[in-house]
Amino acid sequence: MSSLDNLTPEDLLILTNVLAVALSKDKTADEINVLGNFIVGIGCLMLTLAAQEQYIEAQKQPSKSPTNDDITIG
Repeated sequence: MSSLDNLTPEDLLILTNVLAVALSKDKTADEINVLGNFIVGIGCLMLTLAAQEQYIEAQKQPSKSPTNDDITIG
């Protein structure tokens, strides 16, 4: 994905617009609906995978809550 990492937000917007128009060309509204829902479904699953990976990584990191050794009195 390194090529997408180098795009500005504006460039990414233009790219998605071009892809949407190209994929929709010469298709009926029903076909566009099916294709659009298919793409959204893929996106939802990718977001779920990413969220679970972030959650697992966060669980591996040490807790930031203070322990008895961190507390000083006086």
